[in-house]
Amino acid sequence: MSQPPKSEELSLADPPQLSDCACFGARNAARAITDLYDETLAPSGLRINQFATLAAIHQRRDGSMQTVAADLGLDPSTMTRVLRPLVDEGFVNVEPGENRREKRLALTDLGKKKLLDTHALWQHAQDQMRAKLGPGVFDRLLGDLTTLREALRS
Repeated sequence: MSQPPKSEELSLADPPQLSDCACFGARNAARAITDLYDETLAPSGLRINQFATLAAIHQRRDGSMQTVAADLGLDPSTMTRVLRPLVDEGFVNVEPGENRREKRLALTDLGKKKLLDTHALWQHAQDQMRAKLGPGVFDRLLGDLTTLREALRS
């Protein structure tokens, strides 16, 4: 890994350009994507992070909170905040696991119905993204995001 430049090598005469910052660009793009999905899902009453959480719990079939959080790339405290309204609405049950610290997550019948009812809205958001970007760019974006995540998490 390369070393950062020493402070005496830096100059504010040539300030950093945010357009060249991978982090700023990714966060800005993520907000734009999230806005599109949230607006499209709004009639369901769910936000994209809640829909994704229901989908991840469904895919894991009674998975542990830690496993579902890892699937979503969330830390435990964020996972707890995302889960709270889903539990309060009756979409998710949180049960004790095999040991005191483990919690198991399961969709309730109401949660399964909510996921199913919201799926068409999510698909519409997917279709909007594909139409705005074009199918080639959309598919490359998904692949590039996977590559990026794997490179940075390894």
